[in-house]
Amino acid sequence: MRPIIVGIAGGSASGKSTFAAALANALAAGDPPLRAETLAMDGYAVQDKSRGPCFVFSPTGETLFDWNHPEAFDDARLVADVEARVRAQDAPDVLLVEGLMPLYLPSIRDRLDLRLFVELDADERALRRLLRDMAGGRASRDPRFIADYYRESARVGHARYVEPSRVHADLILRGDSDFRRTAPLVAAIVRAKRHDVE
Repeated sequence: MRPIIVGIAGGSASGKSTFAAALANALAAGDPPLRAETLAMDGYAVQDKSRGPCFVFSPTGETLFDWNHPEAFDDARLVADVEARVRAQDAPDVLLVEGLMPLYLPSIRDRLDLRLFVELDADERALRRLLRDMAGGRASRDPRFIADYYRESARVGHARYVEPSRVHADLILRGDSDFRRTAPLVAAIVRAKRHDVE
């Protein structure tokens, strides 16, 4: 049986990665246990950033790579990896594709069996991102830089690309909900989907 492919989309710091981990745990804890693997879109940035999407960062005037634009991601490489994992001898039972754009990019979206969107209020996402980045989770930066980058890139990209992609979601989850309760419910949906593709 081929793996079920689940897309988990949402804004920056909405809880996508945390939910993906909770869902993988819920699938492993079920009966029968299902093995999930996660492909995080953050790992599929275009290799040549000089040719990727950029914007002029107004506080400094420097040109910065725009991580919140669809062209920031090498979707062809991601699709190739998805297809390779689906066909692999050691393929997982469930393949989770997590990131900003899996519901926005048709090349990814059209391969998904289940499409999830993790929503969270903009203020909460901005605060989470500030705390995460100050702690060095992604790039330990000055708080002013983090706030300005959020305002000029993350907020803009969310409004243009991420938020509109929620119309493609089969299920919308709250990023501030208790994932210990939410993940088992979604795991049950994934299990039902597996029976549909048998």
